[in-house]
Amino acid sequence: MKLTVLITGLCIGVAPIVSTPALALTAQTTTKYVTVDGQVVRYEAGKVIVIRGADGKEMLYNLPATVTVPADVRVGRHVTLYTEPGEDGGTQLVTRVTTTSVTPEGNIKKTTEDTRTLPTGVTTKTTTTQISGTVQAYAPGKTLTITRADGTLAVYQITGTSMVPADMVIGKTVSIVPSASGELVIKTVTYTKPQR
Repeated sequence: MKLTVLITGLCIGVAPIVSTPALALTAQTTTKYVTVDGQVVRYEAGKVIVIRGADGKEMLYNLPATVTVPADVRVGRHVTLYTEPGEDGGTQLVTRVTTTSVTPEGNIKKTTEDTRTLPTGVTTKTTTTQISGTVQAYAPGKTLTITRADGTLAVYQITGTSMVPADMVIGKTVSIVPSASGELVIKTVTYTKPQR
């Protein structure tokens, strides 16, 4: 009887140790994403883009066939490239390109075109435009007035589907994503500088 209890106790005690090697074999990988800002020095659609960074160095990036580049990318334009490691782990592949410009109305405008292929094989393309300015007036649920980069005011309408921070404060710099291109109706508003 004592021998049976001893063997049963050993079996129960050894079971977690036997299953531990399966847990120890799990490897964790970390993907390093890199964002690159700079001025376009050379651009060949669908092939390559060369960016000069703030440090004055030029970097060449290959553009995979799957990446969609905003139509206004050209030499001299400021862009942000979003990259991720290639299959070899070293080469950075461009996954998104964002342009920054000033509209004729004086708004700072960021345009991002993002193309993704879903596991089902369906490819989606999303174009997002952001307008930046400083909050001058805010009527909750009604309007948001910003000062544009050129000093003029723009009044945006807030609808029931608009997403506006609950702590909206006059004087803060915000980015507005309009509900449709060219409309002064807010889809989302976010702060572009950290609150203090």
